[in-house]
Amino acid sequence: MVYIKRIISKKEYGKGYHIFCHNEGVSLLSCAVAREYPDFLLNADDIKKGYRGKPYIENSPFHFNISHADGIVVCALSQSEIGVDTESIREVSDRVMRRCYSDSEIEYINSCEDKNVTFTRLWTLKESYVKLTGEGVGTDLKSVSFDLKNETAFSDKLAFSQFSLNDRHVISVCRNGDSGKISFDGLCRDEELIILDI
Repeated sequence: MVYIKRIISKKEYGKGYHIFCHNEGVSLLSCAVAREYPDFLLNADDIKKGYRGKPYIENSPFHFNISHADGIVVCALSQSEIGVDTESIREVSDRVMRRCYSDSEIEYINSCEDKNVTFTRLWTLKESYVKLTGEGVGTDLKSVSFDLKNETAFSDKLAFSQFSLNDRHVISVCRNGDSGKISFDGLCRDEELIILDI
């Protein structure tokens, strides 16, 4: 399940926004766990960091991942490893593309009418993968390549779900599964909390 919550913007909040977003993410995780695992008592102190910094909870019956961007926080909950990333639509960065995108991804971005959306979609897919593995952005992201035109991923042992929320944010989820496909849905919703079954 994916839980999406709207939060106030960085401009409205001011200094300390990252800490505020982190706390909102933990609060959203608590909400998700209470709904799906009502017998599991979650305390924020239970959240630990693994070898590469990936958060986990010892002896829990679930895996989780949290992400946030300006105005949004997202939590993914699953019985197997999962990664989630969200971003506000970002401007294309040639420097980031040269360092992190495959030649075919760069070619596809440059062929698209809305390059910024495509750039952001690909970035969140890559981030969701490294958050699933716990490897972080030190991974060779050029090898983590996606074909948005054919909705396929670099691995057929992973499944990717992607959402555009009100054309302002992109959310990508990576989970184990025999697929190699990328499903994409546009969401136009004004609710404060959105829950998606993936």
